Amino acid sequence: MTALAKVFDNVPDCVGYLIMSDDGSIEHSHGDLQNNENAANLIYKMVLCAARISVHPTKQMAFKRFTVSDDQYVYCISSANHRIYAAKRRQESSTIA
Repeated sequence: MTALAKVFDNVPDCVGYLIMSDDGSIEHSHGDLQNNENAANLIYKMVLCAARISVHPTKQMAFKRFTVSDDQYVYCISSANHRIYAAKRRQESSTIA
């Protein structure tokens, strides 16, 4: 495991992760997202779209992180140092049942 991948060691309920370069190619992956090109492409498109939208009403400011969720999972996505980081986590409500 590389130092980049160790970022995900402390993510609670993490079932998989992707680390991509800023061109969308997978650098590291693990768990449910291991070598998942479809997920990587969808996440990359969301990041490109989010990067075009300013999060501040008067200043041009890009997002720091965002989440996408469904009934079972939350995808936490951030961009830093010319990389895209995405973690797939279980929803809290799905771990109780």
